[in-house]
Amino acid sequence: MNFIDDTPRLELFRIGGIPVRIDVTFVFVPLLLLGILQQAPLAIAGPAFAAIIVGVFLSVLFHELGHAALARLFGVPVGEILVGGFYGYARMLDVPRSTLANVIILFAGPLANAAIFFALWRLLGSPEISGAGYFHLTDRPDWMSETPWLAYATVTLARVNLAMAIFNLLPAFPLDGGRIYRDIIATIASRATAAKIIAGLGVIVGLWAAVTGLRIDIVLMLIGAQIAIMNWAILKRPDDAEQL
Repeated sequence: MNFIDDTPRLELFRIGGIPVRIDVTFVFVPLLLLGILQQAPLAIAGPAFAAIIVGVFLSVLFHELGHAALARLFGVPVGEILVGGFYGYARMLDVPRSTLANVIILFAGPLANAAIFFALWRLLGSPEISGAGYFHLTDRPDWMSETPWLAYATVTLARVNLAMAIFNLLPAFPLDGGRIYRDIIATIASRATAAKIIAGLGVIVGLWAAVTGLRIDIVLMLIGAQIAIMNWAILKRPDDAEQL
């Protein structure tokens, strides 16, 4: 949390009185997305690249708005929404009154990404999806042929939101899933024990993501390494999980 607090940020606008800020780490998004555009035809790479950057920002923003909206519904004030380099943070100024309320608030973020994925998937003609998350676009809607750059960006953002929805529910800190399962386990064990269990699983999740990313995606590799390191630290100091 200290890293987030110390990172320079810029306020962009407000939604419902909540300031939406972008921090300096977002500059890494276009750099890391350059690898994705290597597969795109040169003629569409520019506009597709711009659309994907904006789409990633909006995907993270809507994820955090999901948390913020449910937090307010349960009477928890939200101080800010921060969008960074492949992460977001809705800063809550109080704690939910119950475990159930906290679990619902945490689940709202991945649910927002699932909703975005479903909308984009329908826009693409409801294609079949492989186990690796690739779309089999056999019957393409006309608009995809007319605006190939937009089609490329839409496919990419659909996959990004599907990945965000699933990945965020994995049992690892600081993911929503890690905090959800920690709170559930803490109903039958101490919070320190629950944090250790999730941190142990989180190290495994992080290493799996890092190794998998070595083969398919540098972004996944970097995120996985960060998750593994963070969960190893929490495994040794479980009380640190309370700051997440």
